[in-house]
Amino acid sequence: EFLLNLMTFKFATGTILCMILIAIFVPILAKAYQERLNNCSENVAYNQSELRKVVVYKNITPTIYRRPSVLAIFSEGLAKQLGDSAAIKYDKVPEISGSTANHYLSIFSVFDVSLIFKIVISILALLLAYDTISGERERGTLRLIFSGTAARYQVLLGKLLAGLLVLVVDVTIAFILGLVILLCLPMVDLTASDLIDIGLMFLASLVFIATMYNLGLLFSCLARRSAVSLVLGLFVWIIFAVVIPNGSVYLATLIRPIEPEDKVNDQITALEREIGTEFVRELERSGRSFMSGRDDRSDASGGGFGNGYVRSGTEAMIHNELLQYSIRVPIQIRYANKYSEIRNNYLRGLFEQTWLADNLSRISPISLYENIMSALAGTDVAGFRQFIEAVKPYRNDIIEYMRSRTDNFSKTIFFTPCTEEEIQTRPKGDTAAPLELSDLPRFTYEADIIGILRRIAPDFAFLILGNILFFAVAFAAFVGYDVR
Repeated sequence: EFLLNLMTFKFATGTILCMILIAIFVPILAKAYQERLNNCSENVAYNQSELRKVVVYKNITPTIYRRPSVLAIFSEGLAKQLGDSAAIKYDKVPEISGSTANHYLSIFSVFDVSLIFKIVISILALLLAYDTISGERERGTLRLIFSGTAARYQVLLGKLLAGLLVLVVDVTIAFILGLVILLCLPMVDLTASDLIDIGLMFLASLVFIATMYNLGLLFSCLARRSAVSLVLGLFVWIIFAVVIPNGSVYLATLIRPIEPEDKVNDQITALEREIGTEFVRELERSGRSFMSGRDDRSDASGGGFGNGYVRSGTEAMIHNELLQYSIRVPIQIRYANKYSEIRNNYLRGLFEQTWLADNLSRISPISLYENIMSALAGTDVAGFRQFIEAVKPYRNDIIEYMRSRTDNFSKTIFFTPCTEEEIQTRPKGDTAAPLELSDLPRFTYEADIIGILRRIAPDFAFLILGNILFFAVAFAAFVGYDVR
């Protein structure tokens, strides 16, 4: 059975097509990865250069960038739809950005290596399996097989193992060819962790292809004619590839609708009005007041991250600005968390809707495979959410750093290098020296490997369960199959 499958035209065609697509896709995807990596490196370098220009503490507003994953070549997922950066500001909590709305999913939405497995090799698995039983019956060879001592389970297991071995050859060739091309490209640097993830992707691909082969074997055992089993297999493939992903999103929007974004904007507008009221209340409580007099000021640009700063000003102006910042900034920090809570409630509804759509689509092996590949590549929603959750504590570290250096935002260095003692003596055209920020907290981020394994475990389990279920039903049908 194995040798006969190797000599078929459909195996040769599928293998050649797979190799051609791998040879075309991988260099193109690697070049796109290099462009994203160069952009990330340029942005990080820009951040470092701007930090060296910061003159006042309120201008410490760096942007944290998520390094693009080289494994996006295998599964692009949502890499181009969700934002890969987060701005650090004292008056705003970072949140996931980009196209967070639920769009109808499609197997053809992105081009990556997993697309070859979802289309070419999965269809090849169906083509290898659709006539294993029904085709043998039509040719009359099935009756000859059972004229000997071979048991039905032996015949079915033999055809299963032979078909899977052929598909293992295809999957192995595809992964080895793709890996060789990647290793030959100078811009790609695969770490040990990347190689482990690629190994898991290879394993997931084998389980997925085995599921599709067992599905084709099932239809071959149910139908008496190979043409019928082929039509059934392709029909169910279309359902798994197109109907279920789209239908699950549509059903999720009906079952779990999210609140209108206008309502969220209204809540945020109401909070903005509360800030003004809170400021007046805190000002009265402090017993301080604004100083009357001339509020002349001299502003300067180039204070870091595109922000300016107050170079010098009158005594009244400096006093009033200092009073304004010392009271308003702590309020803005508190209300930033309230803004974030409102936005998180909206995003939580959106993510719950996405979670429901993912669960509904799990009846499709193609969706299960896509979930595993994107999780291992770090291009799924959970991967981006994990990055944002790691940035939030870093924002708190930056705020505490600014608070400690400015005595809870009550020193002039927060907004101007001009101290109250220098008001009369500092020349208006004088430029300030940058701050010493060598002890500024640094952001570090590593993907949670355990979390990734936990995310892919259910999908792996469902794929294995699908294999067992399809083969069990195929065996039950084959036991009573009429070989005449």
